[in-house]
Amino acid sequence: MSGFTLCITLLVAAALAAGDVRYRPAPSYASPVPILKDDRTRSAHGDYSVDFEAGNGIARQESGSQSYGQVAQGGWRYTSPEGQQVDIAFVADQGGYQPQGAVLPVPPPLPYTRSDH
Repeated sequence: MSGFTLCITLLVAAALAAGDVRYRPAPSYASPVPILKDDRTRSAHGDYSVDFEAGNGIARQESGSQSYGQVAQGGWRYTSPEGQQVDIAFVADQGGYQPQGAVLPVPPPLPYTRSDH
């Protein structure tokens, strides 16, 4: 072990022994979050649905099918670290993934008219 490595090792050990307040152990989680609902279905034709809810307010619903490509719709809900309830709804189809929710940013209008060909 080089002198520099030994010096750093001793400094770290001394700081830990002295109770340096910058050292924080990994957080422990007080209790597990109960799963209130977890219903999932899938058909042989590619149709599916998911309905999930946890005891901490997190929820997700989604359903979809194989109809000229994958088509899905649904949403989820949770509480942000700031205490705000977040609700997101979405559709995913031939037009792409299209989320909607009050917390999502709104893009500025395009300077031209878009046409689908």
